[in-house]
Amino acid sequence: MGFNMPRLLYKFKLNQYCRAIGCRENNHMRRILIMATCAAALSCIALVSCTDRGSQKVKLDETPVISGGMGWGVVAMAYVRIMKEPSMTASDIGTARRGDVGRIIARSRSFEDKKTGIWYKMEIGSIPGWLHESSLTVHQSEAEAKKFAEAGL
Repeated sequence: MGFNMPRLLYKFKLNQYCRAIGCRENNHMRRILIMATCAAALSCIALVSCTDRGSQKVKLDETPVISGGMGWGVVAMAYVRIMKEPSMTASDIGTARRGDVGRIIARSRSFEDKKTGIWYKMEIGSIPGWLHESSLTVHQSEAEAKKFAEAGL
């Protein structure tokens, strides 16, 4: 049998405390120690959870119903492929050039491809297709989009 010093010290302290307060059983003392430990742990949790972590602001996308539609897009790159699906690996169904204006009819988030982000389904001319957010600028109205396209920005 091995000699266990911490256990002996614990029993010694427990017995000493019991004698000081007049306990007859060690079980009573154990219950008191367990309740005191739980109370201390709950107090620590309460203090940590009630601290001020600063205000957290969340930026939400505009709701199309409230904002009056999805908006209008202007192609910002010299030459882009219009994709059949919102993915860089999808087949292309047409092309667009810088300054082309189109109505946005849908929006999709992608996390699969190397170009994660927002894809916009636009009607440029008669071709509905998908363009990545990096290839266009989004405007609230057709007039604003056309003005931006004419300015050549």
